[in-house]
Order: sequence, then C-alpha cells, then structure tokens
Amino acid sequence: MTERSGEVQLKALLQSTQVGQLTLKVRHQLAPSDSFGSAMALMRNRSHGCALVCQEGTLVGIVTERDILHGLHSGIDRDAPLESVMTSQPITVTSRDTLFDAIALMDTGGYRRLPVLDDEGAPEGVVDVKTVTGFLVEHYAEAVHNQASQAEATARNREGA
Repeated sequence: MTERSGEVQLKALLQSTQVGQLTLKVRHQLAPSDSFGSAMALMRNRSHGCALVCQEGTLVGIVTERDILHGLHSGIDRDAPLESVMTSQPITVTSRDTLFDAIALMDTGGYRRLPVLDDEGAPEGVVDVKTVTGFLVEHYAEAVHNQASQAEATARNREGA
C-alpha cells in the first residue's frame, strides 16, 4: 500500500465511523453548585481527567485537569462552586457525528476531550485522545507495532566528519 492510498483509507475510515461506535468514556456528572474541592477529589480518586457538569440532565460545562490546575494556580477556594472554574458550554459532538469531525474539532480547538450528547442533548460520555488513539491502534495495529522506538531511532554516535 502506498502512503497516499493509506491516507485515503484512513480518511475514509474516520469519515465512516460515528462517535457512538467507539467505547465512550462515561464520566461522573457533577452539579455547578458542587465544590471545586469535591471535583478535585472525585477526579483524583477515579483517575479521570474530566467530569461533566450537568443541571437537570443537561450539560452546562466540563471541568478538566487544566481547569483544576488553573483554579489551584489562581488560589480558588476549595469550597467555591464548580461553576467558577468549569468551562461553560463546552464544544460537543453527538454520537452520530463522524470521528473525522470530532478529531477536527479537537485539533482546531486544542481539546483533548469532547462531551458526547445523544439526540435529546443528554450527555452520553466523553470521546478523548486516548480513545481515538486506541481506535487507530485497533485498525492499524501492524503499522503501529512496526514502528521503531525513539531509543532505536535516535543516533547514538555522530556520523561523518
């Protein structure tokens, strides 16, 4: 397979795969009134990089490890409500959007995670870079496993004069 045909195949795969076909990461839902400290504890205890913030079943925000770090750096009180540190009205995708579109949003917006909504707008989970990487490894295992490690690809001795 040529490099160009591989690119075409990859693009076709990403454009034909819907986000809902992936194994989405289900994240705990918090309320905007929950404390900053409780969000930190939940994310740390469950080893999650984000939590969805919902009000009456509707997504109103997302709190990520970046939000947590910014809040800590800014000296936000641990008892402060989550709405003071969360990212309000985050960019989302639906389970029917293509993986290609989700990756494009992640790339252009600099996002590592996107909330996934169902047809009624209720949160279904999160698609993240790790999930996308796992999908690619699953479909291109041979290409991934045949790559030299960084240690093997780095010259140890100078060559030439």
